[in-house]
Amino acid sequence: MTGMERVPMGPPWSVDLIADLHAGVLPPEVAAQLRPRVEADPEAVEILQALDATLEDLHALPPIPMPDHVAARIDAALAAEARPAAPVVSLDEARKRRNRRLGLGGAGVLVAAAAAFGVVLAVSPGTQKSTDNAAQPTPTTSSAPGNAAPPLAVKGDDLGSVFGEVLKAQNYGPLETPDRLAGCLKGGGITSTSKPLGISPITLKGKEAVMAILPGGAVGQFRLVVLDPDTCGPDKPEGVLADNTIKPR
Repeated sequence: MTGMERVPMGPPWSVDLIADLHAGVLPPEVAAQLRPRVEADPEAVEILQALDATLEDLHALPPIPMPDHVAARIDAALAAEARPAAPVVSLDEARKRRNRRLGLGGAGVLVAAAAAFGVVLAVSPGTQKSTDNAAQPTPTTSSAPGNAAPPLAVKGDDLGSVFGEVLKAQNYGPLETPDRLAGCLKGGGITSTSKPLGISPITLKGKEAVMAILPGGAVGQFRLVVLDPDTCGPDKPEGVLADNTIKPR
């Protein structure tokens, strides 16, 4: 650090920046100038409060064991990494490195919360749209490179399975712009004046869609909205495929 770090301009501020401020990992001089600005912004304060509530809930949870099959795969990878090389890395040292990699910080606290809480989904009546009989997805054009990662795949109706990855993204995908997102939300009767906390292309039951995470209206709650980019619009409520709320258990 040079002592001359620039203070990020805002609002709005990214979730990652607010999480870093909350975690105390920013340079002291940056944090001292940034904190009063963040605390004067209602949307940023809502995120700080959600982080506080999440930490309190996490501290109250019992230790969560790693699934055996995940631990076995990690140990196998670490054992392969520890095979003779120059220099030789011991298995114990590799395990210590794994533990450091698994450490949580910043916005990662919210991802851990989704897993720890079991992701309780409260579905608003009439908002869960069935896609069982939907037409096969029409291929969409994209300017992304051919080796771009495929959209996140939702397991059944469990939007919580991709919550953490979507929360870290700001990818509008086929919606392209915040204005298009706002129009699609309006079509479903969803009013949101803030930038989504996270947004990313996904597939829901094999259908291409876009999932947006919005503030849930209460501390620790998040609203998950899934949109069909081919049909959503200001006057097209059928374009909202799902509208769920995540609550800490």
